[in-house]
Amino acid sequence: MLPSLTFCNDIDFSDWQTYQEVHRILLEEFGIVTTDSFWLFAPAGSDMALFKSNCQEKGPKHDELLEEILAGRLNILHSAGNFSQTDTSVRSSRGMISEALQYLSDHARIPQIWTNHGDIGDIQNIGGSSPYYQEGDLPSSETYIVDLLLHYGVRFFWLDYHCSNTFVFERADTGNNPLWSLETTRSGHQIRCFRRFRGALPKAPTALTLGDQLSASNLEALATSDRGVTIIYQHWCAHRDASGKAIVAGRPIFPETAMLGLKQLVKLREQQRIALMPLEELLNQCASAL
Repeated sequence: MLPSLTFCNDIDFSDWQTYQEVHRILLEEFGIVTTDSFWLFAPAGSDMALFKSNCQEKGPKHDELLEEILAGRLNILHSAGNFSQTDTSVRSSRGMISEALQYLSDHARIPQIWTNHGDIGDIQNIGGSSPYYQEGDLPSSETYIVDLLLHYGVRFFWLDYHCSNTFVFERADTGNNPLWSLETTRSGHQIRCFRRFRGALPKAPTALTLGDQLSASNLEALATSDRGVTIIYQHWCAHRDASGKAIVAGRPIFPETAMLGLKQLVKLREQQRIALMPLEELLNQCASAL
């Protein structure tokens, strides 16, 4: 089995055109098939959310998102939406999320993958074994939802603290840099959590820092590992302005450093030193081997 790499992108700051352009570049210029995340809700509005503040208020790209979800190109729930304090005063609830999940189940499909999002306003996030502000797995909370997620088939969770600055993960739940952790929530449920590579960046990664993550030394470390895996944590639809604030990515989306990293990654794939696959495929492959 070859060492393997995949991407796990958070859809923050994206618009529809940027989402499409990112995946056009990855597929047409590099032959990289990858998937992406979406929101159920974005009260402040987003092309990448099915709804605004409730299920009666459809987002601007609702129909297009359903098509992408049905096709499997959007298969990561980026939490239940964007309820961050920096964007809205609206908070989530079990009722609205339950309605949205049923709608998604009826009209498309529920992803197997969940990633936490945002800040302390996103109380719907899952806390796992180290909860702080998160209430999605707190049974007494009005936004308790982990039982709903498991009922609808969510299998893999990424929580706030599941980042690593070490590029190569072990296909295990123990060791120096394990991919997995099996965690017990405050509700008593056990959830399987995965980790993502962030890198020692001053702020969360964007398209501008993808080249740093895909450095020659990092890629060589994966290629020479014993069946290692890497999950790249990204916000590839975002750039940062002069003050460091995240914004929708300008053009070109990927700087030359990122393009060089992607070229080297594809070269290693062509040499059969690294396997590339979508996130869901990699997680299921690794989980089946446990």
